[in-house]
Amino acid sequence: MQTTTVMEKHPLLKELQSKHDFSEADFEKLLPLYEERSYKKNEMVFKAGDVVKYVFFILQGCFRQFYINANGTERTIYIMEEGRWTGESLSFLNELPTNMNLQALEDCTVLAMTKSNMEFALRNIPEYAMYHMKNHHRMIAWLKEQLGAAVTEKPDELYRRLVKEKPHLLQRLPQYEIAKYLGVTPETLSRIRKRNTKL
Repeated sequence: MQTTTVMEKHPLLKELQSKHDFSEADFEKLLPLYEERSYKKNEMVFKAGDVVKYVFFILQGCFRQFYINANGTERTIYIMEEGRWTGESLSFLNELPTNMNLQALEDCTVLAMTKSNMEFALRNIPEYAMYHMKNHHRMIAWLKEQLGAAVTEKPDELYRRLVKEKPHLLQRLPQYEIAKYLGVTPETLSRIRKRNTKL
């Protein structure tokens, strides 16, 4: 049994309590339903065509989700860090092949939950179901915003958004990963940075 002090420090409990009144007693029931998994830098968690078997809560590290267009070009949809969820809900919930790819950009540690364990948790831990109901709409809205920005915003606009919302990523990730997120070459990224240094 973990102590209250340890439980309060767990990043998953912090996330659950940030959206809902989630008790430590319920968390003690929930945590064993997750499996801790590790991924090495550049390792693919899943690829287009796979059926996604887990939903992930990131304890350490950074992931990118991307698709590959008809020309074979990679386009990063989002970059997700510690304390956030990642995966692919449509494939996970409906057991269908995904058209997305998920890659670890660093050595990563996650909590992974299977569909059967999630269904058990939703049925048997009502507060977990309430958390998911509250968080689901936020995540859908956020993902639509990310996808919309990737499709409609120009690279300079995406770069300014990144500087405003997650400036630390510019130091955390190599420039070629930032360029993939913006949908440009590293050389074009260099020109974008120069154009925007005085803004």
